[in-house]
Amino acid sequence: MKNHVEKYLARYAERGPWRLAASSWSGIHHAVVIPALAEYPAILETLHSLSRNAPEALRRTLVVCVVNNRARPHSTEEEIGNNGKTMALLEGLRRGETVEGNDPVQQRRIDGILNSPMRLAYVDASSDGLAFPEKAGVGTARKIGMDLALAVMEPDMNGRNLLLSLDADTRVEPDYLESVFRHFALNRTLAAVVPFSHEKSDDEAIRGAAAAYEAYLRYHGVGLKHAGSPYAFHAIGSTIVCSARAYAMVRGMPKRLAGEDFYFLNKLAKIRGIGSVEGTTVYPSPRLSARTPFGTGRKVDALIRDEGETHLFYDPAIFTIIRDWLGVMDSGSFTEGRDIMEAAGEIDGALPPFLEEVGFMSVWEKLKRNFPRRENLRRQFHNWFDGLATLRLAHHLTDHGYPRVAMHRAINGMAERTGRPLSGPPLSAGVCPEEALEIMMDMERALGAAGREKIFP
Repeated sequence: MKNHVEKYLARYAERGPWRLAASSWSGIHHAVVIPALAEYPAILETLHSLSRNAPEALRRTLVVCVVNNRARPHSTEEEIGNNGKTMALLEGLRRGETVEGNDPVQQRRIDGILNSPMRLAYVDASSDGLAFPEKAGVGTARKIGMDLALAVMEPDMNGRNLLLSLDADTRVEPDYLESVFRHFALNRTLAAVVPFSHEKSDDEAIRGAAAAYEAYLRYHGVGLKHAGSPYAFHAIGSTIVCSARAYAMVRGMPKRLAGEDFYFLNKLAKIRGIGSVEGTTVYPSPRLSARTPFGTGRKVDALIRDEGETHLFYDPAIFTIIRDWLGVMDSGSFTEGRDIMEAAGEIDGALPPFLEEVGFMSVWEKLKRNFPRRENLRRQFHNWFDGLATLRLAHHLTDHGYPRVAMHRAINGMAERTGRPLSGPPLSAGVCPEEALEIMMDMERALGAAGREKIFP
């Protein structure tokens, strides 16, 4: 870990007035980093769920809450005041002091945290002089927390210090930490995602909208697996885990207002792929939110409002086109750019214009010169045609002959194309979102690790 991490901390770690408020960081090998914006008292449920993990795992893990908001007037007084309550709570908890809850449920959670060996710390990125500028947000909060945690970690005996990304509204299971540690002890991957399932809301509209959004996420993941993409993973901030070394190698968390999880995983995938942790699940909240330009809260709100094309999915044919395109490049049958462009045209007429737009011909010639060995060339192609390029191609195809389709048509088509027929009759318009989600979860499980060999060994 030492060289990569020390170089990162010296050159790329976030500079600023932020400090880690912790009682002690002796013996810390891992860290869970949680951005928190106006999360009082909900953050208690997340912290309580963490406190129920194995004592030995908790003793080696620092839980860092980054309490943040943008400076006035870009945050409301309500948000700033709520953050003050969160920090007062965290200060009491980290000192092990008696903290009074507002009700018996809160008090049970507080007592559970205080009676556990959980190592709690927080970062004040909310007070005057410490709040973020207008354009900063959750990506900056994650980066600050991870950078500060990284600086106090002691080397782990197996060389795998881990950074776990969580959200303040996400509950974990009692085997969360042990499952993550076991995965990295048994696998060569330097980054992984934890399985997720959105919490079931008591509000019927929110429950249905969250199920529809999760069905869309799983549909997209199944489509990428069908395509054989090495970027077939869910990009959800509360599911990401990586080694300290990998974090340093990609120069840390992107400082984005939203989408930091996608861009972070896109970089991590190019090191040694993205693994999947087994044996535990995290449970993000489906609550409504407008804090970020996209994400669960924004999508659920849009689904309830029935805004535009929110209910529509990518045409399943798009993933078959991507599969055939990747197949051409992985086969090694063509080396000349013009032959590849001709083969792309045979796949679909919309593909060559996209390749011209992204400069494929010049990129390909450069890759051939620099990486003459076939396997190295193949790997570098996938470094270039990454998750972002794949998403851009999907958007291009959507605009050129493959418009989005209704959820039931998309799922029916995906079942046919993946060879995973539905157990019942084809879905029809008005299908219950929760039924659609169950079907996509079954399809996801059936596909498993099926597909092409891993590009990143």
